[in-house]
Amino acid sequence: MNPNYLEIAGRIAARLCRDALWSRGRCNWTADFLDDGSIAHGALGPDLYAGTSGIALFLSRTASVTGERIFRLTADAALRQALEKLPVAGCGLYSGGLGIHYVAAEMGREIDENAVIRQAAADRSELDVIGGSAGAIATLLYLRRRTQSARLLEAAIRHGDLLLAEASKEESGWSWRTVEAVRNLTGFSHGAAGIGWALAELYEVTQEGRFRAAATEAFRYERSCWNPAERNWPDFRGAETEYPVLWCHGAAGIGFSRLRAWQILGDRESLAEALSALATVREDMGSPANYSLCHGEMGNADLLIHASQVLSDEAWLTPAQAVAEGGFERFERRRVPWPCGLPGANETPDLMLGLAGIGHFYLRIADPPRTPTVLLPAC
Repeated sequence: MNPNYLEIAGRIAARLCRDALWSRGRCNWTADFLDDGSIAHGALGPDLYAGTSGIALFLSRTASVTGERIFRLTADAALRQALEKLPVAGCGLYSGGLGIHYVAAEMGREIDENAVIRQAAADRSELDVIGGSAGAIATLLYLRRRTQSARLLEAAIRHGDLLLAEASKEESGWSWRTVEAVRNLTGFSHGAAGIGWALAELYEVTQEGRFRAAATEAFRYERSCWNPAERNWPDFRGAETEYPVLWCHGAAGIGFSRLRAWQILGDRESLAEALSALATVREDMGSPANYSLCHGEMGNADLLIHASQVLSDEAWLTPAQAVAEGGFERFERRRVPWPCGLPGANETPDLMLGLAGIGHFYLRIADPPRTPTVLLPAC
C-alpha cells in the first residue's frame, strides 16, 4: 500500500465530510450542474453517477481502509439519503435506481429482493450501461451472486432478451440506438462496448449461447468501425466524427470491455483490441482537460490499473502512477481546485465527474487489490 496516495484520498474524503449538509440523520451536498446548456447549482440526486450514493461508496471504502469514523458516519448518512429516494426513474446502474441498491449491498446492507425486482422493471426504455438494460444486467448479476436468488437472475435474463430484441442486426454486426447520433454508437457508456460487456457477463452466468453470440456481434460492430490511422474507435454523436480517448466514449471504456470479454470468452480478438486500446490510452496521457473518472485523466488511468491486474503486468501501473503524481503536484499539493468533469463549473463532489471519483482513484492506486474499480463495477 502506498501511504502517500492513501493520505490524498483521506484528505479528499475529509473535505467531502466537511462540506456535507446534514438533516435528521441524512446528508447531501450541493453542486454545479448543466441545465439547458447553462451552469446551475442545486442539491444532488441519489444516483451513483453524480449523486449521494456515489459519494457514499467512496467514503465507505475510504473508511474501510483508514478506520476513520467520520468517513463511515457520513457515508451511512449519504446512503440513507439515497435510499429515501427509492424507487427512482430508470433501471440503470449509474443513473438509475439499481445503482443505489448496488452501493447499499457494497456497504453491507441487506438486499431487499422485492425492491430490486420492482426497480429492475421500472422504465425499460433505455438500453445502455448508464441508465438502461445493460447496466441493469450487471447490477442484477452482482446482487444475485450475493443472494443466489433465481428471481434476480430471471430479471437479468429479461433485460438480456430485451437487448437482443432491440438490436439493429446488420451485416457489420449488432448495435443499438441509445441516443440521437449519426450512427449507432460505439463505446462503453451508451454504445456497443457496454452492451456487449453486459451480455458477456450474462453468458458467463447462464451459459446461454444466444447471449454469447450477441456479445460477439456487438464487438464485431465496433471492430468494423475501428480506424487504424486514429488507433481508436469513433464517436458518432456529432456531425463530424471524433475519436475521444475516454471511459464514456472511445478507447478507455472499450479497453475495459475487451479485457473483461477476454476473461469470459477467451477470444484472441478481444485481447488484441484490449491491447490496442491500452496503447492508445497510454499514448494520450499527460494533457488532461479534467481529472474525472467519466471523461478525464483518472478514468483513463484507472484502466491501466485494471490492466495491470487482469494481465498480471505491473508495467501498466507506471503511467497510472505518473498521473497520480502529476495530479498531486499540480493541484493537491498547491491546494487549488481540481478540474472536474463539468466544463466551466466549480469543483463538484460526486463520483463520476468530481472529487469523490478523484479520491477513489487515489484510494485505488494506493492498493489496487483492495479497492475495485467503479468503472466496471459488477465484475
